[in-house]
Amino acid sequence: MAVFSHSRLETFQSCPLSYKYQYIDGIKSERDSIEAFMGSCVHETLEKLYRDLMLSKQNTEEELVDFYNRTWQRNWHDNVFIVRSDYTAENYRETGERGIRDYYRRYAPFDQGKTVWLEQRIKVDLDEEGRYSIIGYVDRLADLGNGVYEVHDYKTSSSLPGQDKLDTDRQLALYQLAVHDSFIDAREVELVWHYLVFDKELRSRRAPEQLAALKDEVIGLIREIESTEEFEARESALCEWCGYQDICP
Repeated sequence: MAVFSHSRLETFQSCPLSYKYQYIDGIKSERDSIEAFMGSCVHETLEKLYRDLMLSKQNTEEELVDFYNRTWQRNWHDNVFIVRSDYTAENYRETGERGIRDYYRRYAPFDQGKTVWLEQRIKVDLDEEGRYSIIGYVDRLADLGNGVYEVHDYKTSSSLPGQDKLDTDRQLALYQLAVHDSFIDAREVELVWHYLVFDKELRSRRAPEQLAALKDEVIGLIREIESTEEFEARESALCEWCGYQDICP
């Protein structure tokens, strides 16, 4: 049985050699980009926000920001690297803090639906035989009632995607499959991205035929990966952020 994740598929498509280092050779990179570090701290903070809300506790804006800053300080390590030399770690920390403040002010008192999943691990079978599966973690799933659900994802990227990119996004569409598998009342699922750097909420939907085509597409990609013998390096703008620069030929 082949079990993959969206990030694993994305790594192969970005650079087969990086895929080999990470998923076949099991080489762990000690380097951590400042962008990934900031994103991790923001995710942990928003998880706390909604986990506390599930237990009837609403943090104040300052309490949440304080948690974010303590998380940043606790997790900081010497191997966090900054590619864009014009910016400092403090610039990134402040950017994450601003994103959290903007999010808090936009959505408080956070009563837009009931949170039913929070950092939930999911597994989706892509074929009836269960030979191909996808695993992942959903940032948050909200139940709006009457069979309407929203899959929420938090982004700290410094660029905004166009609607065409959102409408072909693979990750959240795969998560939608898990929602339909898990909730028999799910008749309508909306995919929601929160781009915190811009204080923007972006949305997309998938029709049943699009989800069926996605399954076939992902199975095809998994088969391609499994049949690959030569994992070649693929140069791109992403190379500067790669954790395997020291061993890449």
